[in-house]
Amino acid sequence: MYRLLIVDNNAGRLEKTKALLDWSVYGISSIITAASYVEAVDKAMDLNPHVALVNIQLDEHKGYELAAHLRSVGLKTVFCMISDNNDPDLIRESMRSGAQDYLLSPLEPKEVHAFLERVVVNNLNGTLPESGSGKSEIDPVLGVEYASLSKITNKIILVVHSDYRSPQTLTTIAENLNMSSKYIGRVFLKDTGIKFSEYLMSYRMLEAKKLIVNTQEKISVIANMVGYVQLNNFYIHFKNYFGVSPSALRNFEPLHEPADPNAM
Repeated sequence: MYRLLIVDNNAGRLEKTKALLDWSVYGISSIITAASYVEAVDKAMDLNPHVALVNIQLDEHKGYELAAHLRSVGLKTVFCMISDNNDPDLIRESMRSGAQDYLLSPLEPKEVHAFLERVVVNNLNGTLPESGSGKSEIDPVLGVEYASLSKITNKIILVVHSDYRSPQTLTTIAENLNMSSKYIGRVFLKDTGIKFSEYLMSYRMLEAKKLIVNTQEKISVIANMVGYVQLNNFYIHFKNYFGVSPSALRNFEPLHEPADPNAM
């Protein structure tokens, strides 16, 4: 049903990406590969892929240049940039080009899985894939199965997960869903026990923790990467959520469990 474009000038890495998942689970029936910027443009123009996984480095070009070019000529392809570099400038340029996600290599199957779920539901108006393991996925903030939440709440959560780096409001999401912000806010609160703003903050904290633990980026850079303009606000939210400062976490001090979201 859907066509996937994978672009990488490293042949071994390209093959690993191609074999990463059972793409048919997501309704992907055709996989297109390209080893260069020019080849990717030619194949994309001919085959009009629905989704593209693009390495950020394509010889003299950048992956986000490919995304910007293809979108400028009218393609509706949903792009995800792949990089081994967590440079905030690369992330910003990728988002400006229209990319919906930026994943670090080597790729984690669960992160690509989450990206594809968001694309299928939000962009392609499809349905979420069935889990072959028989286990429902658990939301990292709420600790409950997505299957236990309403469709509206799941859509809101998918939007947060796909665009938490950008400013988000319930009003904007409601407009995109053609619904009242008050209505979807009530539904979200009833389903989750917390407000939308609290969920967004919590998800950003969890993403920040992963970056602090797994990268050597400055705390100020990480704050910006997860959507914070004011560094002081980031420090306050992080300390309140985890009970420890970002710097202490990086220095391997004991990490407390986050506060119960229902108690916020």
